Amino acid sequence: MLSVFLFNFDSNLNKSIINYILNGAILLFLILVGYFSFSLINNAVRSDRDPKELSDTSANLTNQPNLAIQVDVQNGTNQNGVAAKFTDYLRKNGMDVVEMGNYRSEGEDKTLVIDRSGDLSKAKRVAKTLGVGERNIVQQVNSSMYLDVTVVIGKDFKDLNPYKEIRK
Repeated sequence: MLSVFLFNFDSNLNKSIINYILNGAILLFLILVGYFSFSLINNAVRSDRDPKELSDTSANLTNQPNLAIQVDVQNGTNQNGVAAKFTDYLRKNGMDVVEMGNYRSEGEDKTLVIDRSGDLSKAKRVAKTLGVGERNIVQQVNSSMYLDVTVVIGKDFKDLNPYKEIRK
């Protein structure tokens, strides 16, 4: 008889412990649901901001220095030091020149600005900085190059801003 009583006592104790564990798990689950609901609502409220406010923020980012534009400068002339002069000029104007060298040929008549990233606005900013006309901007997207713009300096380099600045 005593053994039946102890067995029932253990059984009731086990059920009581299991109930506490399950109640604790339910409470933890409710807290997590509440947290995720709050996060979802909070993010939804943030994304409901005025679109003008969002565009002002993006406009401020585009007016930042041009350090985000990574440029490769290639000398397409037979003149020594031209790529170095262009590199210095671009860096003084906030561009990030990551590579400099000689182009595969030395007979380029016109300076070209080549868009490598697919963001034509960056190529236009580099062209404007150098004084290159928009008709000399070419799009050759190549994501494996890890840069935004390639500048191929042509024989017209003395007519562009880096050399105009020297003559002033």
